[in-house]
Amino acid sequence: MKKVVLALLTTSILILVACNGDSDDTVMESAAGDITKDEFYEELKERHGEAVLREMTTRMILESQYDISEEELDQEIEDFKAEVGPQFEQFLAQQGFENEAEFREALYMSRLEFEAATEDLDVTEEDVELRYENMQKEVQARHILVDDEQTAQEILEQYESGEDFAELAEEHSTDGTAQLGGDLGYFTGGDMVMPFERAAFSLNEGEVSEPVETQYGWHVILVENIRDAEVELDSLEEMEDQIRQDLLTAQVDPSELQLIIEQVINDADVTIHDEDLNHLFGSEES
Repeated sequence: MKKVVLALLTTSILILVACNGDSDDTVMESAAGDITKDEFYEELKERHGEAVLREMTTRMILESQYDISEEELDQEIEDFKAEVGPQFEQFLAQQGFENEAEFREALYMSRLEFEAATEDLDVTEEDVELRYENMQKEVQARHILVDDEQTAQEILEQYESGEDFAELAEEHSTDGTAQLGGDLGYFTGGDMVMPFERAAFSLNEGEVSEPVETQYGWHVILVENIRDAEVELDSLEEMEDQIRQDLLTAQVDPSELQLIIEQVINDADVTIHDEDLNHLFGSEES
């Protein structure tokens, strides 16, 4: 809902700015008095100026560097509708969107930010093919998650010397599966982050991995069973773009996204000439 309000405020300010060339500077007239464009602008600025200007600036800069076509947006919305089915309108209401147009605008900004966040990331053809192959299998595994490689290596050595994996997990693992002996159940391609997935799906039944690093820490993985997934996939050619986008998304750290966007804005050399707002983006005039 916050983005919707900002979009409406942005539209209001754009209209106000466009009208500034008009000789009539009155926005409202009444028996009680008038409201001028300057008064209206100052009030809007005081209440919402920072948020609206930040959003307008961010959009302008991202649009100058990344291109999201109308056709791409249309297809994403149609795909989303197909996924959620008759609940689409309910989804819009639950997320605070009054209509599809507002959802489209939020999706557009999200896609611009995604392009900025993934610009320097890479997904190889091998990664895409591997994910597609893994989506056709299911692996049942246990794991032990610890904070550093040395601890993971020591636990691996304890297992290889004959200690029980589940008991080691209960004793050492730092995540919620510890009380389950590290049991992850069955998972398929796309359920785990790529380094974990790559290691798990490369093992045979009964094999254990070397320590594997992910953004969560260091894992030791024991594969207990492998079976075919009961799923009918489209062809690799048809799924390639979606798989690639999923792999890129998995590489984006949400905690770093805002830092990436701020860097894109800083690189655009923004200067704010309104003295009440020129602290935004570190753009104070000297």
